[in-house]
This record gives sequence, structure tokens and C-alpha cells, in this order.
Amino acid sequence: MHKLLRHGLMPAGLVLLLCALVLPAQARVIPDLYEVVEAVPSRGATDRASAGSRGLERVFVRVTGDAAIGSNPQLQPVLQEAQQYIQGYRYTSEDNQLYLHLSYDPQAVADQVHKLGLPMWPNNRPGTLVWMAVDTLQGGRSALRGDDSPELFAALEAMAIERGLPVDFPVMDLNDQRNLPLGNLWALDERAAEQAGVRYRPDATLMGRLLQASGQRWQASWLLIHGGRSYAFDASGSSLEEVALRGIDEAANLLAQRYAVRPDGGSGQQSTVIVELSGVDSFADYTEAGAYLQGLAQVSRADLLSVDGDRMRVALTTSARMQNLRDALALNRKLQAQADSESIDLSGYRAPLGSAENPLRYRWH
Repeated sequence: MHKLLRHGLMPAGLVLLLCALVLPAQARVIPDLYEVVEAVPSRGATDRASAGSRGLERVFVRVTGDAAIGSNPQLQPVLQEAQQYIQGYRYTSEDNQLYLHLSYDPQAVADQVHKLGLPMWPNNRPGTLVWMAVDTLQGGRSALRGDDSPELFAALEAMAIERGLPVDFPVMDLNDQRNLPLGNLWALDERAAEQAGVRYRPDATLMGRLLQASGQRWQASWLLIHGGRSYAFDASGSSLEEVALRGIDEAANLLAQRYAVRPDGGSGQQSTVIVELSGVDSFADYTEAGAYLQGLAQVSRADLLSVDGDRMRVALTTSARMQNLRDALALNRKLQAQADSESIDLSGYRAPLGSAENPLRYRWH
């Protein structure tokens, strides 16, 4: 962990988040997207300004989901004025190295993201369960366990924090080994992984097989499973750590592409989507459900249309595509999607999904 701190990968202010990463996976609100730690040579204003610029770039990577956002020419003037976005800072020292802890203003960053027309990845993000198997020249094939490779897993957790992606790793006890045998893991067996992951309740599952092809050459095959879809990608590098980190990095890229809210929502115009919630049995439920819908990053406005018994209807104004909106709603464990009715009248007309005649239906529980 100290090594990661020295390289600026594991801010000490994010230790609480790191602890949370061992809990069962689920969609989580990431609280520390706007805090970073930078190694600095001195307490001087010049070194603080340079660190402030580097730290702000890291924050923009987290909030946009774009790992290459620092190369965007639009962002360069903003990074040069990083001091305007800093809410507070403090210094610590460890092993004769000075560290600058920086906290950035979330609203100021969000305003700049909007002004520049950049994507915004909401901080409610899919908890991702990561299974890995390795095949080395000397040790053969085995499942990777945190207890056996603590430095590797610390690096993976640090990468996940840098990308703002909440990850978990299975404990690989006898239950996990029985539920997902090594052969199935190496084969990237989707069904076996989803069944084995039930105990962790993840939103997404990432499977990787990492092969040592030679002394200095590693290859990895990865499979991300989420929301009824799967995404396969490969990685190569000179070390086990390199190809493992690329798995986390690319998974974050894929999930950001799915959930990041873009200025035009991908459609360029606003539309109204009707959502019907059942199971709203109390005023507390009504208040919580309404606040949740209004707070969605994909939604600019939520208007209550009606309340009938335990059912409430809400009109959501959004520029997001229908699938992007449904993906966002699926991250809330209190919402259980109900079957689409696909209402058809006698003339054969099919009411559009999300219309008053055929709303998106969920049960609140």
C-alpha cells in the first residue's frame, strides 16, 4: 500500500472507500471522486500548482469516465487554472516523501464538464465482481486469490479507485471453488460465473484469464458481463500486473460508455418518459422514490402525474436514450422491473414504451 501511495495511485483519503470494496458488490455511490493525493518535492507554490493541475486531470478522468480526457485540448486551459477548483489542501509526510492531499469543488467541476460538453458519469456506479485465473510457466494454472497476491490486488484496487469503479474480489473459499471450478473460470463460462456470484450480488461480473506466454510476455482475455450483455476484450503486456490492470481499466471504459450522460443525451432533444411504480405503500416510500427519480443524472425533471393506491406515475423529462435510462434505473436495487405490456389496440397500433398507454413499469420494494 505504501508503494502505491508513493506512486500517487492510492490516496490515503480514500482508505474508507478501499475498505468498502470488500463488501458485497452492488451499485454504489462513490463518495471521493474529487479527492486525490499527489507526491510533491516541496511545499512551494509552484509545486502545489503543478500538483493541482495533475490532480484535477485525475478528477476529470473519474467524473467523465474518459481515461484520455487529459489530452482534450478544451481541457488544457482548465487544468492550467486548477487552483480555482481546489476546495482545500493539506500536507502529510511518509518515508521522507511529502504528499499533498487535494479536495476539489464538485459543483465547479460539474459546471465545467457541462460547459465543455463533456460526458458526466454519475457517481452511482455498478459494483463489479472480478474473477481471475492465471497460468504461469512455473506454477501452472490456478485461480488468483487476494491472500496469495496482496500487492497485485492492492494495485487492482488502486486502479479501480483511480477510475471510480467499485470492485470486489471473491474470497475464493471452498464455496467459490465449488461454484466456479477452475476449468469453468478459465473457459470464461458466463453462466457458471453468474451462478457463483449470487452470494455477492454484483451488478457486473468481470472474468479474466491471464497467461504467461514467455518470461517477459503476458496475454489476457477478459469478459465483462452486465445487464444481459457481454463484452470481450484482450490485453497484452510485459507483466501479470500490467495485463491485470488493463482489465480493470477497460471494464471502467465500457461501463462509462454505457452510463455516462452526454450533453445531447445521444439524441439531441428532450423527451418525456412515463414511469409507473407499484408497491409505494407509505409516504416515506413516496418521498424516497420521488427524490430518487428527480436525482437521476439522466433526468432533468420529474413530475408526479398521479397516485392511485400503492401506484404512482411520474413523467421524466430526459434527453437520454431509452436503453440508457433503463440501464440507470436498473442500478437501483429497490426497483424491480415488471414485464412490458406492449399495449396493442384493436387496430394493431402498438403504444410506444414509456408512453402513458405503455409506461415503464417497476415495483418499489
